[in-house]
Amino acid sequence: MEPVPIHTSFEETYRQLLFIDNHFVAAAKKRNIRRALFFLALTVAALLLFVFTDSNLGVVGISMLPLWWVGFGLYLLYLKKKIYKWQTVALKQLAEANVQESSAGQQLLITDKDVSILQSQDASSVKWEDFRGYLEEEDTVYLFREPPKPAWSFSEKEVGLNAIAKLKETARRKLSLLKAGF
Repeated sequence: MEPVPIHTSFEETYRQLLFIDNHFVAAAKKRNIRRALFFLALTVAALLLFVFTDSNLGVVGISMLPLWWVGFGLYLLYLKKKIYKWQTVALKQLAEANVQESSAGQQLLITDKDVSILQSQDASSVKWEDFRGYLEEEDTVYLFREPPKPAWSFSEKEVGLNAIAKLKETARRKLSLLKAGF
């Protein structure tokens, strides 16, 4: 396939970054559910100690329950604020920087061996086996490597219908589909 020009815009880049970030947030929510279950187990243990023992240990546990849950609630509120700030400030700045960086005539080249982004004299290539997996929306493909390396995302608006169809077809053959919150 011939190299295809990449036409990036702030809106499209920001939308793609939000999609990727929401999958990482989903993974964090799963961790928070496990933490909540741990706090629930501590609560049940404290209640059982209070009801079924004559020691003062159960009383201490019961008196600590409100502090445990208030602390956990404050922790979850802190995480929510941190995620909101990240999505509204940092991701917008990242999208703006990405658009400025890629405004110099980038091109996408898809082969059976790798995916390349060509720009002037430089080329950035990643072999298909170096990707962890992919996700797709109706008109966008997301190629993920192991963190902290960034994901690559391309949409129909950026590279055109033929290139996105080729990318989806090759990704389906070469990579595994990732689950939400991978």
